[in-house]
Formats: sequence, C-alpha cells, structure tokens
Amino acid sequence: MKIIIVENELYLAQSIASKLNENGFETEIFSSIKEAMQSNGDVYLLSTNLPGQNTSPLITKFKDKIIILMVSYINNDTVGEPLKLGAKDYIVKPFMIEELMRKIEHY
Repeated sequence: MKIIIVENELYLAQSIASKLNENGFETEIFSSIKEAMQSNGDVYLLSTNLPGQNTSPLITKFKDKIIILMVSYINNDTVGEPLKLGAKDYIVKPFMIEELMRKIEHY
C-alpha cells in the first residue's frame, strides 16, 4: 500500500514516513498540494495547515482514495468541509503513530 504524505513540516512528514515504512508501507512526501496532485497513492495523509494552499482540489480529485486529514484543531474549515468533499477521516496533531496506523488499517 502506498501512502502519500502532504505536510509542509518536513521533520514531521519524515517521522511519519519512517514509522509507516517500518510497518511495511511505501511512502512518498510532498510539501505542496500542487506536487501531490501528480501523485498516485492508495492513502493520502493531508495536512490542513498548508499556508496559502487550498486542500479542496486534492480532496476532490482523489475522493475515491482514502484521505485522512491531519489537523491542528477541529472546525468546519479543517474537518467539516473536507469531509463533505470526500475525505474519509481525520486525526488531531500531535498524535501517536499507533492511532494513525489504526485509522489506516480501518480502511
């Protein structure tokens, strides 16, 4: 299973990727929506805190994939609207990698 991580905080993205790789997942990291739009993954871990970037195009394009939002806080903009567009779930930062793994394995 290939997991696309869209996160502008490189250290966080690398940490998540490392743990997922240890558990047998293939990962690819992107820091922008524009770059990630060209990707092809089974699961998308999408930060909603990407300065100056709108997550809606990526969610709409890949709504048939598993999209899990990585949010700093919960409100209509970070969770409500993206779920309506097709995101499947969300996880609040900071999170334990085990919690993220459970969400991925759920789908």
